[in-house]
Amino acid sequence: MRYWRFLPLLAVTAILLYAGLRPDPVPQVFDRQDKLHHLLGFAGLAFSMRLALPRWSVGWIFSLCLATAVLIELAQGYQPHRFASLADMVANMLGVGGGIVSSVAWRGICRRWARHQHPITAVQIAVKGRA
Repeated sequence: MRYWRFLPLLAVTAILLYAGLRPDPVPQVFDRQDKLHHLLGFAGLAFSMRLALPRWSVGWIFSLCLATAVLIELAQGYQPHRFASLADMVANMLGVGGGIVSSVAWRGICRRWARHQHPITAVQIAVKGRA
């Protein structure tokens, strides 16, 4: 059942590729909304990749996410109604950093929580007669 942890990563990757490489930009409700999209999208990518691939080092995941961020932004420069932007690349990189920091914090919280939990086993229930 380990493959379930890859589903969020696949979903985030599909959304990023669709939004980043579609011919027309995503419609905006407020000014600079695209920077928020970049920040949250790449934070989600880094976070979900870190959780899907727990044995990979933070450095490898950080490098792979940064390469993805830069390549998607450069690919936009080759589309007729899109253009590559340094500000978008910065938002992508900040998102990757935020996602990595969030994933490290999340894993620490999960480890701490697991240490303090004392699950009741079937043997303990049978001996005590109650949960």
